[in-house]
Amino acid sequence: MSAAFPARDLIAVLFTFAILLVVWTVRQSRFSSELIACIPGPRSKSWIFGNMLDLLLTKEYGEHEFKWLQKYGPVYSVKGYFGEHRLMVSDPSTLKYILSSPRFAMGHSQRKTTILLFGKDNMLIRNGESHRHIRNIINPWFSSKNVRLALPAIRENVRKVIDLWEAQGVPGNTFDISQTLHNSALDIMGDALLEYRFDALTGQSELSKIQRTILDSASSPTELGQLADATLSYIPDAVVRWASHLPIPSMQVVKTYQGLTKALSSHLVQQKRETAAVGADHSLIGHLTGLNTTDSSTGVPDEEIPIHLRTLLVGGGDTVASAIGWTLYKIAQMEGLQQELRNEIQSASGNGLDDLDYDNMPFLNAIINEVLRLFAPFPLAERVATEDCILPLSHPVVTTTGRLISEIPIKKGQPIFVAISAYHRLTSIWGADALEFRPSRWFEEEPCKGSALGPHRSLLTFLAGPHVCPGWRFALLEIQVFVTEIVHKFVLSLPDNDSARPSVAVTLVSKTADGVQQLPIHIEAVV
Repeated sequence: MSAAFPARDLIAVLFTFAILLVVWTVRQSRFSSELIACIPGPRSKSWIFGNMLDLLLTKEYGEHEFKWLQKYGPVYSVKGYFGEHRLMVSDPSTLKYILSSPRFAMGHSQRKTTILLFGKDNMLIRNGESHRHIRNIINPWFSSKNVRLALPAIRENVRKVIDLWEAQGVPGNTFDISQTLHNSALDIMGDALLEYRFDALTGQSELSKIQRTILDSASSPTELGQLADATLSYIPDAVVRWASHLPIPSMQVVKTYQGLTKALSSHLVQQKRETAAVGADHSLIGHLTGLNTTDSSTGVPDEEIPIHLRTLLVGGGDTVASAIGWTLYKIAQMEGLQQELRNEIQSASGNGLDDLDYDNMPFLNAIINEVLRLFAPFPLAERVATEDCILPLSHPVVTTTGRLISEIPIKKGQPIFVAISAYHRLTSIWGADALEFRPSRWFEEEPCKGSALGPHRSLLTFLAGPHVCPGWRFALLEIQVFVTEIVHKFVLSLPDNDSARPSVAVTLVSKTADGVQQLPIHIEAVV
């Protein structure tokens, strides 16, 4: 997640020159080991930006990164901001260690951004017993059984999308589907998770509009925004907290959003406490408040609930909408694939779409898995070492001095990129055609040639380890329902002037050649 959306104005307030002085001073105590400096990687063009602009501000995500992967292998060094050494890691053994170990935490700038937006106790930055406590509360709601109970709410909301498109005369035209998908994803979360109607699809939700404003502002990365992202990690937490209360536009929007989610949380908690019998409420709010058990101490304090609510709404809605959008895009791009999928849907829906067994639709799931592999909503995750440790390697690395190493000792404070999209393109794991979109690989006995990392088909799309996405089953079901309902009703194709390409912002968004965040698809009714 980029720090740009509240950080850009914060950096302006804190004065760029003063911050750069702080950066320069603090950097002196953050030198990487000599070994890190000797790990091969691309040459830096700029001391200020390092390789970060080539990594993050390209027209199409991965334009340079995937070439670096082929040239340098699954572990290599890149230059971060202000001459900082970072490691790019897609080696499966190294990733497993990083994502499972308590010795790593969220990167500094990402951590501060999540605190500014969600709150200081959000689950993304918690570790140890504190993290286990909140996950033990939330995870049961996302069990296979509870996710299946959410199916009617998901179907109802997807069919509202179809009804809206038909009412707006979308069939027969080229239409930007991205906004509809984001609004519907929020409505689904409201209905299924909170038993609360946002009405984002109809444009009646003030909360959804403000959330969209915040996320859209983060989806327009610039060099200034990247500089803000870099300097934020060096600013003390106390200074960030002070600056967040200043009357600057971006922070005012965030404060309004926090106020709305706090009011919503209070409403939901009060409503649940008035109507739910002890031990009988299995809603997400029931889990958070402890209403689903006779021991209310198993919940969290009321003041924490808005923090977790914001984390789930922002973290869950946009990621799923991104995955749905890219799935529909690839289906529209490949006519033969689309027809084969439609045949499978029609064959499986003999008694209507309500009786579909999504997990027993191999072609549907092969397409979805391939999209999750090549269009992971979060292509990069930042981590920082919280103590000195040693990184294991699947294959040795030859340093620039000619030394062969089979492990990498790193120091506390070492920043690392968990290169999710690069891992999904390793030929050693996914085969010689790892760069190719080929759903049929998922019919093979071993589509992944390595040990399992993530919770679903060895993919890191939902991360892995203690911080694995709690709602991954919910997300998969949402994508399955969306795709089957849309493809059953409509024929999708790409416009002649298609220029949509994946671009990294908060998630992997679609941008056209002129830099506009859109995903235009031509839609026709199935005859």
